Amino acid sequence: MTLVSLRLDPAELAAQLAALGDQGIACLHQGELEQPGALPSGVLLVLAGLGILQPLTTRIPSCPEHGCPLVPRCPYVRDFERSDRSQSSRAKGGRKFRVVRETGHLVRQPAVLAELLPQHPVVRWLAQCFARRERWSRFELATAWLDQALACADRAGAPQDDRSPATPSPDFDGSRRELAACLALLAGLGWLDWEQDGFTVRLVHPWWRA
Repeated sequence: MTLVSLRLDPAELAAQLAALGDQGIACLHQGELEQPGALPSGVLLVLAGLGILQPLTTRIPSCPEHGCPLVPRCPYVRDFERSDRSQSSRAKGGRKFRVVRETGHLVRQPAVLAELLPQHPVVRWLAQCFARRERWSRFELATAWLDQALACADRAGAPQDDRSPATPSPDFDGSRRELAACLALLAGLGWLDWEQDGFTVRLVHPWWRA
């Protein structure tokens, strides 16, 4: 899948995860650099949030150690070198992901995605949007996301006494990659559908009522 198509069905997702193999490693940069068969970075982040992949924060293998085919041309290889001579200041954690037992469960039963995906904070936020309206343009969703991100930042910076009682909301860290990935996965499940050549997304199945 590419984020141009904005659709990733469970069977295709399961096949791409199976291709990683047991204890396989996936990296955010593989999708960004368009490695064939690589999952987009937003999808990796969503799967990690659901516990389907394990984000690595310690003992992160170097790129040659897990046989990444992008080593000859990837500009991020030095970030993961074990040598103290590496001059990179970029944090390593949360950029590589390991296949775990839960990954295998999804590979064997792709339908489990329908059970897990509604638990993701971004999908809960999308449920609120589509409960209000059945059609949204990509621009409108992105704007609504940004507006709430700014509102969350304002609340976080307010004095403790001025904050209203907390309503559960996503971690609006500016990652539109996860928003795009959740839309693609919801479309792959048949719960949303794209119209007008991908300009507008329409509600098909109100998953939050199930």
